[in-house]
Amino acid sequence: MGPDTAVRKPSIWEILTSEKYFKWTLLIPLFALLLVFMLYPLFYCLYYSFCQWGMQGKAIFVGLHNYRELLNDTAFMEALARTFEVLAICIVAELLIGLGLALLWNREFRGQNVVRGLALLPLLVAPLVLSLLWNFMLEYDFGAVNQILTAIGLGKVYWWSPNLALYTICFITIWQWFPFSVFVLIAGLRSLPRDVFEAARVDGASNWYTFRRLTLPMLSPLIMIIVVLRAMWLIRLFDPLYGTTRGGVRTELLDWRVYRTAFVYFDIGYGSSMAIFSLFLTIAVCAVMYRELMKALGVIR
Repeated sequence: MGPDTAVRKPSIWEILTSEKYFKWTLLIPLFALLLVFMLYPLFYCLYYSFCQWGMQGKAIFVGLHNYRELLNDTAFMEALARTFEVLAICIVAELLIGLGLALLWNREFRGQNVVRGLALLPLLVAPLVLSLLWNFMLEYDFGAVNQILTAIGLGKVYWWSPNLALYTICFITIWQWFPFSVFVLIAGLRSLPRDVFEAARVDGASNWYTFRRLTLPMLSPLIMIIVVLRAMWLIRLFDPLYGTTRGGVRTELLDWRVYRTAFVYFDIGYGSSMAIFSLFLTIAVCAVMYRELMKALGVIR
């Protein structure tokens, strides 16, 4: 075979733009972004979780020392317990409020578009801005809430006392996120088959029986989706604390503990071990809930 008839190897550009590989070429920018902004910081954090480093000098590899210390850290365990308390309170409250309002607003009434539009407002405000506004309105001496309570004959409430502060944080979080549950459940209610409910009505089923036996089971997949998403977001709750108590008066949660350890005390190694622990905890919780969701959808048994 002469030099003119030799098979020429295709260039990398020709391979990437060929019909066979072009669909994968389009994904290269996405993979590059994931590598730079997600995988690199994750492995960086994982490496430093096995080190002692105070942002000066070289990091000293200490193996599992940070994780052993973590299990004996009373403050961290208290923050973890508070995080689960906030998670339970917020998810239950948001689901109850969301389901109640979704059932109410699913009916036709005058001004429904205005009401539903106003309900979206908390979701449109940045969480930090909303928490700063509530911090101002709940102030003891001149806050709007205490002024209203005084005007109707009730006494002022110290909303940021050690006994109430955590529940005030829960209230602010619920206030911002209950519209999410409402609109997801309204969408679910609108998609339910009407003929099933008409048949139940013809058979004389009561409203409570219809709700308990038909509406709730059909909405269970959407309820599980709300629970999974809100659990993921609540484990990483940070903005309401930054805008109000800054982790004081017994309101320190998991992410705030990580932030303080790493960026206030500059103990990057120990803070990284907390962050990795938080990551695997979130994955474990969501994996359990995802399995329950698949059961509710009938995908697995």
